Amino acid sequence: MGRSRIVPNRSNIATFLRTPETRALIERKTQAVAEAAARASEAGGQFRVDVETGEQRVRGAVIGDYSTNDPDVSRRALLRALDAARTAE
Repeated sequence: MGRSRIVPNRSNIATFLRTPETRALIERKTQAVAEAAARASEAGGQFRVDVETGEQRVRGAVIGDYSTNDPDVSRRALLRALDAARTAE
């Protein structure tokens, strides 16, 4: 029996990763992380969500705690909040 080979259709994958539905999902998940990070923050919990549709995919990011100058405080809050993305629908 020969070996099976899977060849991904990169064009269709890129199209799927740029759909409005994918963007909405990423927006919900990043917003859930930002809200959880704000609750977990030792400082004021001012996080920003950035979602951008690029050429290949939609990209989402939760950007640091603007209420503190200590990057460790921001990092700890973000790490505590990562599970919120799992539960966001």
